[in-house]
Amino acid sequence: MNTTARRAVIVKLLKKYNSVKTVELCKTLNVTRETVRRDLYYLEKQNIARTIRGGAILNVALNETNYERRLHHNVKIKQLIAEQFCKYVHKGDTVYLDYGTTSLAVAKILHTQSELTVITNSIPIINELYKTRGLNLIVLGGAVRQNEGSLYGLDAIQALRHLNINIGFFSGSGIDLAKGLSNHHIGESQLTRQALQQSQIKVVGVEHEKFNKVFTNHIMLIQDIDILITDQLTDAALINALKQQTHLDQVNIMD
Repeated sequence: MNTTARRAVIVKLLKKYNSVKTVELCKTLNVTRETVRRDLYYLEKQNIARTIRGGAILNVALNETNYERRLHHNVKIKQLIAEQFCKYVHKGDTVYLDYGTTSLAVAKILHTQSELTVITNSIPIINELYKTRGLNLIVLGGAVRQNEGSLYGLDAIQALRHLNINIGFFSGSGIDLAKGLSNHHIGESQLTRQALQQSQIKVVGVEHEKFNKVFTNHIMLIQDIDILITDQLTDAALINALKQQTHLDQVNIMD
C-alpha cells in the first residue's frame, strides 16, 4: 500500500470513529509506528486530524458530517433506539424532540400516535409531524442553522422557559463517562441545555460508536441522564461504570 492509499485509509477510519490509535493503525496497515506518526503529522498539517498521545482525533471543526449524509448512517440502529424510547411515551405526554437524525427516527414513530404534544426545534421533524391529526405540535422559533435544519437562539430559549416537558429525547455527537454528552454547535447546545431543565424525564439515545468521544460544547453529565438507550455496547467495564457510578434508571443495551 502506497503513502496516498495508506493515508486515505486513516482518513476513512477517522471519519468513521472520530479517533484512531497508533498501535491499531500499525496492525491494520502493517507498518511501523514511525510511519504511522508521519502520516498523522501530515494529516494534522492538512487540518484533517489533531495528534494526541497514542494516536489522533478528527478535526471536528472542519469535518462535522452533514445532516443528509447522517440520515443514511446507522439507519437500523437509530430505528431501534427510537422504538425503545417510544415505550416510555404515554398518551397525553408532552414530548421534547431535540434536533438530529435519531430524533427524526423517533418522530417517524410518533407520527402514528395521537393525544401527544410534541415540542421541537427541528425543521425535518416539523415536516414529519405537522399534518398528524390528534398531535399537538409546538415549534420553537429562532435562527435557522441550514446545515442541520434546526432552530436556535434567544427566542427559542425564552419560549422553552414557559413550557413543561414530561419526557425529552436528546442525542449528541459524543458521550464520555467523565465529560458526559457533548455536541458541535454552541447555539444548538444552549437550547438543548434549556430543554433539559424543562424535562421531567431526560432520555439520551446514542449509537455505541459515539462513546468515549468528547466535543466542544458540553450538554449534560452522565449522572443527570434518567434513561440511556444505546446499541451493541459490549465493554463490560463501561457498562458497569454506567450502572454503578451514575444515577441512571436504566441502560438499554440492544442487540
